[in-house]
Amino acid sequence: MTDHLHLSGVSHGYGDRELFHGADLTIDHGEHVAIVGENGAGKSTLLRLLAGVETPDDGTAGLVGNAGYRVGYLAQTHGLPASLTVGDAIDASLTALRALEASITELERDLADADSETLERYGSLQTQYQLREGYAAESRVEAALDRLGLGGLDRRRTLGSLSGGEQERVALACLLADPAEALLLDEPTNHLDANGTAWLESRLAAHRGTVVVVSHDRVLLRKVASTVIEVDAERRSVNRYGNGYEGYLREKAAQRARWVQQYEEWLDAMAAERFQAATVSGGMGYGRVRDNDKFATGFKKGTWQRAATSKVRNAQERLRRLEENPIDRPPVPLKLAAQLDVQLEEAAGPAIEAHGISVPGRLKPTDFRVETGEKVLITGPNGAGKSTLVSVLAGTLEPAAGTVAVQGTVGYLQQELDVPPRPGLRLLPAFAAGLGGNIDEHAENLLRLGLFRPAEFHVPVGSLSAGQQRRLALARLLLGSYETMIVDEPTNHLAPVLVEQLEAALAGFAGTLVIVSHDRALGEWFDRCAAAGSVGSWVRYGMQDGELL
Repeated sequence: MTDHLHLSGVSHGYGDRELFHGADLTIDHGEHVAIVGENGAGKSTLLRLLAGVETPDDGTAGLVGNAGYRVGYLAQTHGLPASLTVGDAIDASLTALRALEASITELERDLADADSETLERYGSLQTQYQLREGYAAESRVEAALDRLGLGGLDRRRTLGSLSGGEQERVALACLLADPAEALLLDEPTNHLDANGTAWLESRLAAHRGTVVVVSHDRVLLRKVASTVIEVDAERRSVNRYGNGYEGYLREKAAQRARWVQQYEEWLDAMAAERFQAATVSGGMGYGRVRDNDKFATGFKKGTWQRAATSKVRNAQERLRRLEENPIDRPPVPLKLAAQLDVQLEEAAGPAIEAHGISVPGRLKPTDFRVETGEKVLITGPNGAGKSTLVSVLAGTLEPAAGTVAVQGTVGYLQQELDVPPRPGLRLLPAFAAGLGGNIDEHAENLLRLGLFRPAEFHVPVGSLSAGQQRRLALARLLLGSYETMIVDEPTNHLAPVLVEQLEAALAGFAGTLVIVSHDRALGEWFDRCAAAGSVGSWVRYGMQDGELL
């Protein structure tokens, strides 16, 4: 039997919300697959079902194949105990490999007197060990930690003493220490810098087994995936597309064009049948026959009424059949409709000016000035101090020394969102909290923005996916009419199409903008805007070891 991951007749959801209905899917061994879809559509759920860590409500899901076929799964949040040391986590990831090594060592002790069955078992274990490159496991771990920005990390440190991003990178290094035949990864680049992401891409592209990755990283999608699987939230289905990410985009555009055409043809046919029925029943085209009308000679009395009635009946029957077989209206794509048209008053000084700000161990003494209307991009490896810097600028982190002066209103989107203080609060009231006005106005504004559909307005914020949480914070930022916006990793958790719409909105923002990002595609967009002379001046900075370059 060929090893593969599958869904068969899977229906699954949470509470009264069904994510999948009768879904079927097969991912063969060796395929490199990307899972895409709108935020909250069920991408992470699909990955958990394929990994076998969640059981569907109906149908079957998971691995079909031999008992030795391994599936490695990386969740968005690793779930390892905070008390576990880095060394413990690495040891746990290599348990199976070290057990295999111990079995080989045990057999080698009496190999001279071994029977044929023992020799055969020894050879089989040796083959397994070599295929898994067991001899290189330790060096593989060290290389992974180094390329993920954790070189020299003390293995005695507990995971709880690390930052969230560092913990996730340790978990990724553990997954790749003894890579399974099938690797299932959920947003693995969220906490990686450009170098770490490029390294991961090459590792995944070179993996001889199966790779299934949920990602919003557009560059990774193009480089790793030969097949794209889309989770369709509207139809509660999963759909396969070949020819890589570019092929997926082309087919989606063609698919939507066909759907729109079919829907419009259905509407036209409905309108035509209604018009036909109304026209005939109104007598248009069937003038009344007078008793003394010479031209009515031979026309039996009542014939025209019967003809008209027959035509009306036929039109109504055709209309009934059309209504019984409707073409669903194509969903309106989520789009970023923010009007970022802040009109700046004559500025008395820079939008942001910092002197000698520092945070011990995270940010060296720094001077930083952003002119009114300027657009700034700050890049650099993880741990360079980027988030620390903008937290100080935004006023959410008190520096140990130095001062910060800010002109006008400032909106801040932080990288790591806080846990909702009231998880049972519905999305719409959570969006409107503290904004004033009435709830109907807020609903209209949120709907106009295009980040959520009306059906999502009543979902408790504690039930939102990471991407939906991010979109909620983004919605409050974009509708806040801020003169200065500070955004830390704005593309994290956002679907690629939304990222491109966000970029278009930001390109036309007249206010001051400070962006922290490791997103390579966003960096390319920033450079294009600078070259094209978009609104304001565009300046790129780098950071390294807590110092602005």
